[in-house]
Amino acid sequence: MKLYIGIELPDEVKDTLFNVLVSLKQLDVKGKWKAPEFLHITLEFLGELPDDVLPLLSQVLKTVAGSNKAFKLQLEAMGSFPSWSRAHTLWVGVDGNLKQLNSLWSGLHSELKINGFNLQSSKFIPHITLLSRPQLPLPDPDKLSLVKSLRFKVTELILFESKAVDGRRVYPHIITEKLNG
Repeated sequence: MKLYIGIELPDEVKDTLFNVLVSLKQLDVKGKWKAPEFLHITLEFLGELPDDVLPLLSQVLKTVAGSNKAFKLQLEAMGSFPSWSRAHTLWVGVDGNLKQLNSLWSGLHSELKINGFNLQSSKFIPHITLLSRPQLPLPDPDKLSLVKSLRFKVTELILFESKAVDGRRVYPHIITEKLNG
């Protein structure tokens, strides 16, 4: 199973991001688009793991969710990795209670490491991926005021599976744990 832990987005946020995707397509931006129904914030990518790890992951999520309170975030400006002129990923950033988001990530990262999971060492940059492998050059980012600042509440920590079904990538929830409060 290919697994990752993340935050599901409310439908209102997905609808707003769908409009961003439509606007980008109208600007003739091309690449590998993410399906709006599967947009999310990834906290930790775990990679390919056997089914027998699920009870341990369930306990990790329960521990981390129980020690973190629900909090609010909001959509922020668009960005790209590694840079706009060499973009391999286009994304929308998040703002709001970043202290709480970073605390959630840090607790999750630590708990996973303590339990022997092999994790990526890159810095956590919270974002929502819209497009992979965009065709360059991209429109001037200053002309892209496509994201409206929309607040939303983070209430759950989710273990997702990434798999192909009928030639399409889907991301079912495997384990969901409510944050405290």
